[in-house]
Amino acid sequence: MIEPVMSETWPLKAGSNTDDERQGDRTWRILVVDDDNDVHEATDFALRRVQILGRPLELIHVFSAEEALKILRQTPDVVVILLDVVMERPDSGLRLVEELRAEGYREQRIILRTGYPGDAPEKQVIRDYEIDDYWSKDELTRTRLVTSLTTAIRTVDYVRALKGTRAGLEMVIEGTQYLYQNKSIDIFAEGVLTQLAAILRVSPEGGVCALAELPDQEDDLVVLSGIGRFASHVGKRLMDVEDIDHDLISARDNDGTAPVISGNKILFSHRSDTGRRLLIYFVHDQVLSPENIVLVEVFATNLAICFDNLALISELAELAFVDQRAGLPNQNAFDRELMHMTRNGSEAAIVAMVAIEDAAQFCVAFGVNYFDRVITAVYDRLRSVVGEGVLVARVGEYTLGLVDSTGTVEVSAIEEIFDETFEVVGSPVVVRGTIGVVRGNPQGRRASDIQRAARLTLLKQKQRAPGGTAEFEPSMADEVQNALQMVGKLREAVRDRKLTFVFQPKICLKTGAVIGSEVLCRWINEGEPVSPGRFIPVAERAGLSGEITLQCLEAVTNLNAMLRQQGLQPLRAAINLAANDIDNIDFINRLIEACEDHQLGPDTVGFEITETQRFTNDGEATACVQKLARQGFEVWLDDFGTGYSSLNHLDILPVRGIKIDKSFISGLSAGGYASQVAETAARIAQTLGIEAVAEGIETIDQQEICKDLGIQFAQGFLYSPGLPPEKFVDWVKSHDNDGRSDNG
Repeated sequence: MIEPVMSETWPLKAGSNTDDERQGDRTWRILVVDDDNDVHEATDFALRRVQILGRPLELIHVFSAEEALKILRQTPDVVVILLDVVMERPDSGLRLVEELRAEGYREQRIILRTGYPGDAPEKQVIRDYEIDDYWSKDELTRTRLVTSLTTAIRTVDYVRALKGTRAGLEMVIEGTQYLYQNKSIDIFAEGVLTQLAAILRVSPEGGVCALAELPDQEDDLVVLSGIGRFASHVGKRLMDVEDIDHDLISARDNDGTAPVISGNKILFSHRSDTGRRLLIYFVHDQVLSPENIVLVEVFATNLAICFDNLALISELAELAFVDQRAGLPNQNAFDRELMHMTRNGSEAAIVAMVAIEDAAQFCVAFGVNYFDRVITAVYDRLRSVVGEGVLVARVGEYTLGLVDSTGTVEVSAIEEIFDETFEVVGSPVVVRGTIGVVRGNPQGRRASDIQRAARLTLLKQKQRAPGGTAEFEPSMADEVQNALQMVGKLREAVRDRKLTFVFQPKICLKTGAVIGSEVLCRWINEGEPVSPGRFIPVAERAGLSGEITLQCLEAVTNLNAMLRQQGLQPLRAAINLAANDIDNIDFINRLIEACEDHQLGPDTVGFEITETQRFTNDGEATACVQKLARQGFEVWLDDFGTGYSSLNHLDILPVRGIKIDKSFISGLSAGGYASQVAETAARIAQTLGIEAVAEGIETIDQQEICKDLGIQFAQGFLYSPGLPPEKFVDWVKSHDNDGRSDNG
């Protein structure tokens, strides 16, 4: 028995497995398995100069089934196995066939050659074993050998092309499944290059897929994917990539859709209806046949349609998740990120709302486009401090939202972005922000619940102290729920005229005479009185304050009628105007008309405005106050000393006088020092030639101190609480000018 010779001792041909990979890519590898040395020499001689499908053959010689299996595991790209049946054992070749197919080597074609046909009958072998051809060594001439190899190699080539096409299609399909993710076009681009190589059955030397949002300049094209020698250039500008035929690219008509084939280069350029430009540059190692050129043209047409759809969907996604005015992530993006956060169940997460204060004033004074630049500047600075992985989005006209699933953002860092001015249109701008924060998901609620909690926290902070920061507390939700219930009941009370009005007298400190009253609203809900401090702010926010003011006019009219019936002169009644009403010229016009309808002139009605309302020289609120003054109505500045900028208001507004808040009066006592604010307010009134009312006087000492300070008028429990109209008339009739009443 002949001893087998190992492949390492057999002189391998050029292009064997000792050569580099590129040599292997240019040859068909044939594994010759036979224990007869003469057979190896004869096979080598017969196939020495043979080429099949334009590529030479590379023979790998082994002498046993065991060694053949070892070589296949090391060299999986063998296409054909010329296999002897009888070697170490009479059935060594057949056993090897079974073992190869069992291990998954199904692409390789197997041609059996035997010198003992009787030991392995052809019909039985073809039936029982997965082989592709069967020959007796005596019958297998050179011509038949080449023919059989050609058939086998064509089959392998076709199978490989199908596998390559399938891989490319799978990548394109994968790209369509993830169109809304950042890399969807990248995956699509990579699939395009892989599929192109598979369709043409060529080995790509290199290829790039580039994209440009604006196709006007070559500089805009950026490499999305690359294969071969261009694989390392992803992310670069196409013009910076070397070893590319830039002249061919420049000469290409950007508006054309047909591919350009120049030698071993393929160029495809297409511009979608959305303005994006796709460019494919592909270099291969073969000359394309006419059939392949047709395939390229068909592929390019389909590719253009696919890219148009992809570009359109990408633009729709951008429209859905980007604020179109400022180019920032929008409410949809915020909702999506918040939903992802809640699904991950992070207890360390932070959700925040940041409202830009004075936003409406920015828009009125400088325009909406200017404010878009303001909020963009705030967004940019906020993004710079929160870091990667944290979403910042525009969730309202004047509000930014933040979602941090890691909980690493420091709230103080958000606050500090407002410490310095912002650069907007080349000028520094001072911006204030109010912040509402929710940490984690302590109540295990849905994304919508967390967002509602963040907005609620922001709202409560804006009401309490604009420009500050608040963190969510569960009690806030109860407060809002109660407020919502209160709104409904209050709306019914206003509609059904169930609100009542009382009158608190104003006294002249010098004479003790009654010079007027203030109209105060009262509400009894389900038999229980509701504090004005609770329901008046709710009425203002619900838009009910204007109707309440008009009902006040009716109460004043009725009171004046009662006074006349008792032989008394009507007294001027002061009505409080809500901040949102004094800023509405339409309401002011309606108010003046209502006064005329009720025959209430400046001698019987006046108005008080709180200085928590901001006023400017050219603001609408200032214009409203000025219009009331031109009609002759007295306007008083209420709660003086507690608002924004009292001196500025006095300089701008045509007010009759000021009402010094009771918080500055309650501390006055005999033997003590006068409140500095009360004293200062009195001096300011004297200097400006206007009058002052001291609110909340409860003791004779407080009354005397206010007299000494030069304050002209007063109201408070020392004289009377607010009284219903009938009792107020009785009080006026029995009033003693020493500063008290008989029923006081």
